[in-house]
Amino acid sequence: MNSWNSTFGVTEIRPRHRAFHFVSTSLSGHRLELRYALAGGPDADIAFCEVLDLPETLPAPDPGDPAVQALVRACHLSFGVSYYKAALPAEIWVAGLGPREAGFWDLLYSDGLGEFYFRNDLPIPGEAGFQAAARAPDPAQPRQQASRPERALVLIGGGKDSGLVADLVRASGIPAEALSLGESPWMERSARAAGLRLHSIHRRIDPVLLELNARGAWNGHVPISACIAAAATLVAHAGGFTDVLVGNERGADDANLVWQGHPVNHQWSKSSRFEAAFQDWCADHIGTQPRYASVLRPLSEIRIAERFARCTSQHAEFTSCNRNFRQDPAQRPRRWCGECAKCTFVALILAPHLDACAEHTIFERDILGAPRNRHHLEALLGLRDVKPWDCVGTTRECWLSLLALSHQGRVPAHLSDLVTRAPAELAGSLFKAAWDAEYTSHPAERLPAHWRARLDAYLAVD
Repeated sequence: MNSWNSTFGVTEIRPRHRAFHFVSTSLSGHRLELRYALAGGPDADIAFCEVLDLPETLPAPDPGDPAVQALVRACHLSFGVSYYKAALPAEIWVAGLGPREAGFWDLLYSDGLGEFYFRNDLPIPGEAGFQAAARAPDPAQPRQQASRPERALVLIGGGKDSGLVADLVRASGIPAEALSLGESPWMERSARAAGLRLHSIHRRIDPVLLELNARGAWNGHVPISACIAAAATLVAHAGGFTDVLVGNERGADDANLVWQGHPVNHQWSKSSRFEAAFQDWCADHIGTQPRYASVLRPLSEIRIAERFARCTSQHAEFTSCNRNFRQDPAQRPRRWCGECAKCTFVALILAPHLDACAEHTIFERDILGAPRNRHHLEALLGLRDVKPWDCVGTTRECWLSLLALSHQGRVPAHLSDLVTRAPAELAGSLFKAAWDAEYTSHPAERLPAHWRARLDAYLAVD
């Protein structure tokens, strides 16, 4: 299968294959191997093997458990998106797929790859090919599960949102532990600040894919949160947890743009649409537990920032700068790079809720006051280009945060002209009503009622 791999250096840079094969999986103890292949067409076949090392600090999944088998399949199909996109083959080969399940994976490989298609100027397919591969009937409803004592697994990313979820779970008194994909000092610090034991999944991307990418294969953003959801649910099931909790806010539904008639959303795999679809897949294949849910879904970024500003135990223990999670440690900043769209957004959304001392504890610099970040702020406000391709809030939330700083007399001088360009429906006498509206919790149908009640109680504490 690997003959093509040994011929790098040929003039053809981008692989040209007709079919993408989900070849096989292997689960042995805590190691999960996921095998794929690009096949057919003018180039020799290429084989890949992705490796997930699940936390040895938790029980290993039982390969004979039907729920484990289903979740291994979910990992296989979700992590496969990284390999599929290298060539975008017209055919997908996967065994035992029913029409309903095929619809879920088509959604992930089409809308979930929306940013990838847009940034590579490629058409967004209505279906990626799973429907054509569907042969078997969809499975019967999973067997009735034995009730488990409530126990939550919190996904930690090192940023403010997962830090707030960890603090909410701590305050709720529910037994809980934490999980991350990969390791980072900031993930460890955030979990420790909430008193949660942290477990880690280690991922090894096949080096062959990295070589292909370096030589010009199709590459770009993938719906990584969907991959994490599948792996985390597998870990949670094996570990006896009842909930997998994430910190995705309602603004994660906000698209960056509409292209070819499709909303394109950098945060698609953090959206309520993905969450509902994944919950439905779980209900079909594993039952009601563990349940994947975002406990922050009812909230705006402004409300999250206000509550996080009071979560002082987390202030020195988190970072939201994505450069901290680069594979090469030498390319990681000490905490904040201070010059990217994500740093600019986090500084903007938190600033109205922090005093100078707290701001210094968190950022150790004046990110908004740096003239080099003005273009990021303009993009966040919708005044240039498109909304930044990052996990940032809505333009409305960004405008309201800037206007709140203006009311506090704290807008840096080089940004003062921006205040005069605010949308009429947010400015002047309309500001207070618009600001107060961001504090209102919205309905979130997929959030279990008991977690909604705990969220409301947590927010009510002064």
